[in-house]
Amino acid sequence: MPKPIAPAFEQALQTTAPNPPVIVLSEPLLNEPVPLPSADVPAPAPVEHHYQVPNTPALSQLPELPNGCEAVAATMLLNWAGLPITKEEVADALPRGEMPAENEDGAFVGGNPEDVFVGNPYEAGYGIYHKPIYSTMNQLMPGRFKDITGASFDALLRTIEAGKPTMIWATEHMDTPYLDLEWQDEQDRLVEWYQPEHALLLTGWDDDYAYMNDPMTGQQEAYVLSDFKQVWELMGSQAITLN
Repeated sequence: MPKPIAPAFEQALQTTAPNPPVIVLSEPLLNEPVPLPSADVPAPAPVEHHYQVPNTPALSQLPELPNGCEAVAATMLLNWAGLPITKEEVADALPRGEMPAENEDGAFVGGNPEDVFVGNPYEAGYGIYHKPIYSTMNQLMPGRFKDITGASFDALLRTIEAGKPTMIWATEHMDTPYLDLEWQDEQDRLVEWYQPEHALLLTGWDDDYAYMNDPMTGQQEAYVLSDFKQVWELMGSQAITLN
């Protein structure tokens, strides 16, 4: 223990002591070696991702709707949102347009999937895109859905992180889409149809795979995440989820 100083002596020191010295800190040495971390310190473990929306039963489009994958994917999303509706009821609610056919001038004219289901989902048909699907779903459950077409792939995956299944447009088996047919609609707009167009319900993903309810198989399927990203973007980044 330090020896105590008498109060009087301490006061004398305070009154007679010179100004405190100015302490100058030296600049750090240049090129001073920086110690490296110990080789025994383990590297941080890579972050692994896995998300799965619960309670998303799959439905099959077969045999009733051989060309109705969009109606079935929409039905699964509507069911998850709480509406007890059948795939046939959804298919019947969709607007329909004519299959492309050659007119008297030799031009192919037909419905536009941006507006209607081209053909018949119960028989011969091409399909339908996000705008009329979203419109139909919003009529059935007003205010419950959000069309996020054009969003980034990361934004799409975040819907699953948030616990919301999402209807997407891709292709069967995530095959690379190819231009199958061109025609004009009634407003003389060019329609380009890419095969094998397919709609599915995205329900989960991890670092390697995207998990989807596939109407063609009636089961949850796993597709390579990078393949899905490429095909989804080639098909217009179309997606509908919940608010």
